Amino acid sequence: MTNNFRRIIKETFPILIFTTIGGVTAGVVLENVKHDIIIKIPGLLILLPAILGNRGNIAGTLGSRIASALHLGLIPPEMKWSHTLSENIYASILLNVVMSFLLGIIAYYAYILFGLPGEVSVLQLTLISLIGGTLAGIILAALTVLLAIYTFAHGLDPDNILIPLVSTVGDIITIICLIGAVLIVDMIL
Repeated sequence: MTNNFRRIIKETFPILIFTTIGGVTAGVVLENVKHDIIIKIPGLLILLPAILGNRGNIAGTLGSRIASALHLGLIPPEMKWSHTLSENIYASILLNVVMSFLLGIIAYYAYILFGLPGEVSVLQLTLISLIGGTLAGIILAALTVLLAIYTFAHGLDPDNILIPLVSTVGDIITIICLIGAVLIVDMIL
C-alpha cells in the first residue's frame, strides 16, 4: 500500500464514522418533528429530499472549488478575503437562493400533479423553501470555507474531508433551517 492510500484512509475513515452518526442524528431530528411540522405542511416531504440534495450539491461544489484554489495557491490558507474566495461564496449563495425558490414551486406542482391529500399553497411551500434553503445555504457556505481553509492549513487534504462532512452537517443544518422556516411562514401566513 502506498502512502497516498494510507493517507486517504486515515483522513477519510474518521469523517465517515462522524457522518454516519450525523446522518442518524438528522433522522432522529426528523422523527421528532414529523408529526408537528412535516405532516402539518402537505408537500414538505416532497420538498425535503430535493432541498437536502441541493444544499449538499452546492456546498460540495463550493468545497471542491475552494480546495482546488487552495491547492493551486489561488487562495491563501488563512481567513483572508480575496477576489477568488468572494466570487465562489457569492455564486454559492446565488445558486442557493435561485434553487430554493425553484424547488418550492416544483414541490408544489409535484404535489398537485400527484393529487396528494391536504391543502397547501404555492406561496407557503415556496416561502418555506426560500427561507430555509437560503439560510442553510449561507451557513453552509461559511462552514465550507472555514473547513476547507482549516483542513488545508493543518496539512490535511480538504478533498478527503470536505464533501462527506459538509453533506452530513448540511443535512442537519438544512432540516433545522426548514423547521425554522415552517415556523416563520406559519406566523406570516
